[in-house]
Amino acid sequence: MLMKVWGNRGSISVPGKDTVRYGGNTSCYEVRSSSGELIILDAGTGIRNLGNTLMGQGKIEATLLFSHTHYDHVIGYPFFTPFYIPGNKFNLYGPVHYEKSFEKVMYDLLDYSFFPVRMDEFGSELNFHDLKEESINIGPFKIETMYSNHPVTTLAYKITTDDKTIIYTGDFEQWSNYLAGDPKASEEEIEEIDIIVEEQLERWVEFFKDSDLVIHDAQYTPEEYGKFKGWGHTSMPTAIDTCIKANVKKVLLSHHDPNRTDDQLDELEIRWKEYAAQKDTDLVVEFSVEEQSYQL
Repeated sequence: MLMKVWGNRGSISVPGKDTVRYGGNTSCYEVRSSSGELIILDAGTGIRNLGNTLMGQGKIEATLLFSHTHYDHVIGYPFFTPFYIPGNKFNLYGPVHYEKSFEKVMYDLLDYSFFPVRMDEFGSELNFHDLKEESINIGPFKIETMYSNHPVTTLAYKITTDDKTIIYTGDFEQWSNYLAGDPKASEEEIEEIDIIVEEQLERWVEFFKDSDLVIHDAQYTPEEYGKFKGWGHTSMPTAIDTCIKANVKKVLLSHHDPNRTDDQLDELEIRWKEYAAQKDTDLVVEFSVEEQSYQL
């Protein structure tokens, strides 16, 4: 299995001299089986460069898996050139929203108020599928999903093929007891939430169990996290500790903060590699780099 990073920035794309090495495009990842079948994870601005690379390769068939539909994960969607080419075929999967199907959300994204091209004008065949927590087979891939903790319905994906497994968390924040410290909350209410939080954390570790590669939201340092708690993103040591508990082989810390420069990411990668090295673990820690490929 091959995985390539096309976008790893969180919140907003940040092109410029300070983001050249790690990349400035928002979330998009390419996954291929040994026989060449293609899965695309999210459609941030990185999907534009992926689409341009795919052009000229003949008829394109691919599956797109969307973690959620916040702007930074879908904004590149109408700029994916293969969508406009007759004969191409795409299956698009995304989380069910409370009031809308996944297809309706994506259709609304191309409302004339926001973009001059309607989805009906795409030349390729697009088939939309709603996803919940479930397990499905797509060609040679086994796809398992789990709800992530983020301020919109969000799915994490487990992708298995060729006896290898990749986890993509999408945007994720560690579950915690939102009633803790609330003087109005009773002890019984706090204990009840504590039980639910513990169950979710155990399920999350089990979802990761023995994976070969985890692409993990790690937008914040622990010093920053306190200021942004509830925003839906993870601190770097939390991501590493989860992967250690789950016996993961390699973690790519991703969804880099848009204010983070290449030099700052260099320093942070050294810091968190040293953090992991001090633990009793074989986990390999890296920061994701745009256009870097990983062969599993």
